[in-house]
Amino acid sequence: MRARLLLLGIGAAALGGGGYWWWSAPHGSRHGQAALAQTEAILALGPRPPGSNALQAVRERLRSQLQAAGWVSVGQPFERSTTLGMMKFENLRARFADGDADAWQRPVKGLLCAHMDSKLFKHEVFLGADDAASACGAMLEIARVLAQDSPQLAKQMELVFFDGEEALEENITAFDGLYGSRHYASAWPEAAAKPAFGVLLDMVGHKDLAIRLPSDTPDSLRDAVLAAAKKEGAGKHFDVAQGAIIDDHTPLVRAGIPMVDIIGDFSNRHWWHTPADSRSLLSADSLEISIRVTLDVLDGQLKRQ
Repeated sequence: MRARLLLLGIGAAALGGGGYWWWSAPHGSRHGQAALAQTEAILALGPRPPGSNALQAVRERLRSQLQAAGWVSVGQPFERSTTLGMMKFENLRARFADGDADAWQRPVKGLLCAHMDSKLFKHEVFLGADDAASACGAMLEIARVLAQDSPQLAKQMELVFFDGEEALEENITAFDGLYGSRHYASAWPEAAAKPAFGVLLDMVGHKDLAIRLPSDTPDSLRDAVLAAAKKEGAGKHFDVAQGAIIDDHTPLVRAGIPMVDIIGDFSNRHWWHTPADSRSLLSADSLEISIRVTLDVLDGQLKRQ
């Protein structure tokens, strides 16, 4: 992937109109610890490039964990011509059931996305711990919190885990990489009622957390993320990149869905796309920050739409 935290008192929360609904527990990193455990379970399955048994196992684990939290999921299989020939891919989509006969018939206001795959290396063991197993772990914890604490907001969301974000060759090009997000974006026809916004998570668990939002992020979403980070006391971890970033949000933006990519800074990082992107890079505290900021953004965006 490339050219790629105030604990508010109960009274204060009430005065704030019911916001910060996830702050019912004591201050700490319990969400981060839960997300880290989910991430570790993904990493234990090994490298997960497209088409691998490990990626299928990851997909099944995600489906199982989502189901346990009350979400229903469906696969979105497709084939694409790639630099390695025809390949099969499969995104995983999820919506909160909450007793609905068919959660897939209702419109959604927001998307929360990440990619499942790890980059293909023929001669190295690449786990992609931060890129992007950490985002999948964070999404599972966010899904659990939404379902448990704010089911009415959960019903307004669709979760998407993309396959094939990583280029099969070195870098993402017009023909290589973003396979899953390109296919998913194509499923939103012009006449369809599109989601009002989307959030993409990528590399959100590094122990030296440094989120850099793409410079072309819509103002409202950029400001929402930076304001949430400031409220959480984590402003130093969030900034805006010097330029645009090509990632899974790009095809969705082209499809007319405003997106923000909450992505860790991978520039001049020796670990990026190397075997050093392993469990040792990750921090429950960083995941906690990323999860709380994301929950804040989702809360604000869903209530304003």
